[in-house]
Amino acid sequence: MSRRNASRRSSPASKPAWVWFVLGNFVGGFVVFMIFLTGLKQDSGGDERPATPARKAEEQSKPRFDFYTLLQENEVEVPEPKVAKPSRRVTAPPDGGARSESPREETPGRDDPQLVYILQAASFRDAAEAEKLRAQLTLANLDVKVEIATDSRGTWHRVLIGPYRSRSKVAAARETLADHKLMPLVLKRPAR
Repeated sequence: MSRRNASRRSSPASKPAWVWFVLGNFVGGFVVFMIFLTGLKQDSGGDERPATPARKAEEQSKPRFDFYTLLQENEVEVPEPKVAKPSRRVTAPPDGGARSESPREETPGRDDPQLVYILQAASFRDAAEAEKLRAQLTLANLDVKVEIATDSRGTWHRVLIGPYRSRSKVAAARETLADHKLMPLVLKRPAR
């Protein structure tokens, strides 16, 4: 055992590993710092004014955002909304005379008498699945039928609810379908 201790003590030139690690980090850091300084000198070589802390602070305080100009260039003008004039009813005045009113105007929010609304609850390739859903929705007091449609992808069995002439009845039917976790498509078709 004395030989091991003697061999360690006999070489005074050997340093512990952590000393070499710290010394290497200092030398490496100094080299990186020198490269950084030469890069700064090359970048600021074309500038007439010297780089001062006040100038750097001034450049940093200016906004560098382009979205102010981009938003103005991409501005979209929205036209004024068309407000439907309320329709006026013709009523007889209390004195019994006839009142002349302007004819009732067609408003965009009104239901069109030539169209009916049909809700498509789902479509299936299998007729048995469509019949099963039709039975469930019939029990929910809806007017349900299954329509067969053929396209390039094959035959589909569409479960349709309706027809309805008013949007309020469509909304009520959609609520019932939402209770059954269905999101229907609203189809407009000409009235027969």
